[in-house]
Amino acid sequence: MKKTACVCAVLLGFVTLAALPQPAARATADTTPPTGSIVIDANRSATNSRNVTLSLAWADTGGSGVARMRFSNDGSTWSAYESLRATKSYSLPSGTDSHRTVRVQFIDVANNRSATYSDYIRLDRALPTGGILINAGASTTLTRSVALKLNWADAGAGVTRMRFSDNGSTWTGWLYPKTSRTHTLPAGLGNHTVRVQYLDGAGNYSTVYSDYIKLVEPSPGAVETVMLPGDVPLVMKWMPSGSFMMGRYPGEVYGGTSQDPQHSVTLGGYWMAKYELTKRQWAAVMGTMPWSGQSNVLADLDSPAVYVSWDDAQAFLTAVNGYTGKTFRLPSEAQWEYACRAGTQTRFYWGDDPNYTAVGDYAWYDGNAYYLAGQQYAHLAGQKLPNAWGLYDMAGNVNERCEDDWHADYTGAPAGGQAWVDSPRGSYRVLRGCSWSSGAQYSRSAFRDYYFPTSDHASSVYGFRLARTP
Repeated sequence: MKKTACVCAVLLGFVTLAALPQPAARATADTTPPTGSIVIDANRSATNSRNVTLSLAWADTGGSGVARMRFSNDGSTWSAYESLRATKSYSLPSGTDSHRTVRVQFIDVANNRSATYSDYIRLDRALPTGGILINAGASTTLTRSVALKLNWADAGAGVTRMRFSDNGSTWTGWLYPKTSRTHTLPAGLGNHTVRVQYLDGAGNYSTVYSDYIKLVEPSPGAVETVMLPGDVPLVMKWMPSGSFMMGRYPGEVYGGTSQDPQHSVTLGGYWMAKYELTKRQWAAVMGTMPWSGQSNVLADLDSPAVYVSWDDAQAFLTAVNGYTGKTFRLPSEAQWEYACRAGTQTRFYWGDDPNYTAVGDYAWYDGNAYYLAGQQYAHLAGQKLPNAWGLYDMAGNVNERCEDDWHADYTGAPAGGQAWVDSPRGSYRVLRGCSWSSGAQYSRSAFRDYYFPTSDHASSVYGFRLARTP
């Protein structure tokens, strides 16, 4: 009985103690103001609209938490407190264009106010102005490459981009503003208009400004001299636009079926090299002498570059275009024959010459080279008489490579003078003009041949000359 009484007494004492009042937990004071930030329109410097987007951020580390925010345009008049949002649409005050400041203040649950945070943006609704001038105001140009002079003004945020158009509907991407810029006109003779539009930092577009210039053909036979590395000249002659009958005429002596059917081709004007490409020109651009140590080669650097293949010619074109900034290429077969004929339709560009009495005045061929001891090589460029358009050695000296793939005849040939290229490329490329080892009959303007394009098929009878479309 005593043990039971003791347990009861202990339980009674525990209940009595539990019923006694306990001290309350001490509250923690929050006196730290919240922090925050504001960014207008993703930190743009200017806008052309009063409607902007505010990006807001806040923090109240270890405190009671941010509860509300309010805004002001002038730092003294505030909006009512409103709920927190990370982004908010906002209307800037009206008035003349100038900088606008937006301020924000945050308040936490404990009623602590943050410092005032602000950002500003320029309200700019004035359009930029500007102008454009082609080739210093010239009325005509002989080349598609022209120089643009550009000017602009903006009393607001400032011009940041410009773009150009040749047709008023298709525009370039937005470009950084430059006071001068090179521009390539569209192909085709006649008036060409170039337009420019400016964009300022606030997103305001200028009106479209324009100037025009007339692309005209050079005079037939006009000369263009391009300087290669080491001041080595490359002389080009202008081939006027026109039409001609390509291929052999009916009954042409020594004509072949590969030159059939005779057909009309119409070409735009282009530049053609006055001479076959010389060793000096090749070495200036490529820094190599692939003919060195080879047979049937004249050492003189002003003779044609030989032992160069069609593939080698393509490598030369890449290098010379990179150096000059122009676009040289091999002539198309139609361009070659048009330039060779120079307005004639006779068997040779100097006439029909049925007895071959004049061929030696115009061409290096087997009669004055191959069959003569010590003359079995391609001779100095420009030693024979030129054709009517001032081109030398279009017959004889070296076979000249064209851009075209070989086709057995002209069935299906293009009528616009472009290169006739297969996809995929064929096994052979066109050769024109014959060489120092060819018979006189192969000096005909219509004669055509073919060979492999690869470097392992280069020799002393193959070379090339350059062409360029303006």
